[in-house]
Amino acid sequence: MWTAIGCLIGGLILLIWMLIWNSTSQKDPASRASYTRWQGLMQVAYLALFMASAVLFLVW
Repeated sequence: MWTAIGCLIGGLILLIWMLIWNSTSQKDPASRASYTRWQGLMQVAYLALFMASAVLFLVW
């Protein structure tokens, strides 16, 4: 149960951080390039955390 909640909170934190980074990187080209490089990995990470959370909630 606590692991599922931890995965959910981790996924939400990662999603919010990604949205903040996206909005702040639009003004700086160097930051935008860095964001674009990490964007795919962050999307996979929060998707995996949300899926793990859903599976753990279903198992519980």
